[in-house]
Amino acid sequence: MDPRFELPEINTWRLYNKGITQERVIQMVELWEAHGYRFGAVCIDDGWTTDGRLGDWIPDPIRFPDLAELARWIHRKGYALRLWVAPGQIHPGTEIFKKAFPKSVLHGKDGRPVLYEGLRTFRLDPRMPIGRDHLRATMQRLARDYDVDAFKVDFPPFYEPHDAFFKQCDYDLSEEDARTMIPNFYRVIRESLDAVKPGIRVECARDLKGCQPFIQDTICGDLVGEERSMEELGRIVARLNAYAAGHAIVPWLEMAWGEGGLHPTDRPEWHAGLLEWIALSINFGLKLEHSFLPFDYPNADQIRILTNLYGARNTSYKVLYAGRKSFPVREMLAAGISLDARTRFLVAPEERLTVTLMTAPLKTNALRWHARDVLTDAPVKLRARNEFWQNLSDACRVNFEAEPRRVYEIWHEGPEDPYFADLFRTYPGRTAANE
Repeated sequence: MDPRFELPEINTWRLYNKGITQERVIQMVELWEAHGYRFGAVCIDDGWTTDGRLGDWIPDPIRFPDLAELARWIHRKGYALRLWVAPGQIHPGTEIFKKAFPKSVLHGKDGRPVLYEGLRTFRLDPRMPIGRDHLRATMQRLARDYDVDAFKVDFPPFYEPHDAFFKQCDYDLSEEDARTMIPNFYRVIRESLDAVKPGIRVECARDLKGCQPFIQDTICGDLVGEERSMEELGRIVARLNAYAAGHAIVPWLEMAWGEGGLHPTDRPEWHAGLLEWIALSINFGLKLEHSFLPFDYPNADQIRILTNLYGARNTSYKVLYAGRKSFPVREMLAAGISLDARTRFLVAPEERLTVTLMTAPLKTNALRWHARDVLTDAPVKLRARNEFWQNLSDACRVNFEAEPRRVYEIWHEGPEDPYFADLFRTYPGRTAANE
């Protein structure tokens, strides 16, 4: 695994949408660097093509006068370049549209070419020679001309057979084609890239069935407005992990943002929500992707510290508190998150609070836990108890008073204590939750 793809990635989309330019990409990279962030890859998302049109995949000559030099600049800094592309989409007015329309685009059951209203594009039919040849030539040319390390391959012809989008388009496809078209779409992309530059990573949106052998990265899809509870995200992560099914696929939650929708607000919920989103990614062992610039946020230090400490998916770190949310040990264990005596917990609260860590479920002696203020590296005094009150282990804990907008690290020294395992065996009436 190239370590650059385990580190956080920065992405142009939510910051600039289609208003990106070569100069803005450089400014974005330098801003993240100047504020002390560690990251490994830069994703140039949608908006880099001529007039924003999709189909020919030529850099806009005004906004991106030298994409090859920009790629070299990114590489000289030690970062990988990921480029957004939707090679199955074509706008009217492009050269490929003139060649492919109407026979080599997907049709509906009424026999007419299907227009995708969202992008105002037609979709190339990858079963047709013109469609396959365009996919192959596009991916190989971009890989060669701009020394791309990874692609974000977006907007395939559809996502799942007979999902809402598929039905809305009313595609005229056989059951076999509906089942195999998307895997074959990504197969052509994978084989085309391997022929000119083996090792280029391919990212797809969502867990597309049958595509696992052809991709290396996947995102959960746009979750703006969706519930951010441990339970809901646990289901998403379980789905992504099941999708990987033994393949070396790196998953992440699409571009961290705070509460409140697509764009930042001045409300504290936004800043706290962004921190909570990062904390959930850390707890589930997902890669981080940033887009909005959080440097002037009231909790900017917390966002930077959590991002950098976690770094290249350092799964020894978990977050106990972040923003306004707590993530108790038992809830993390119930969600399938792996914790043990070696786990190092982070705390990044929005308000002053009493932090409590239950130590018995980790089979550790409360007296062997330590804490520090990460901003100052000053030790923090912990109150520790090892007691079993009314056959419960909740009194085995450490706690301390945490100040707002600080980051604390809590860790245990030494191995698991067999005393706790022996005690649980001695009292078999204990519930699984208490153990």
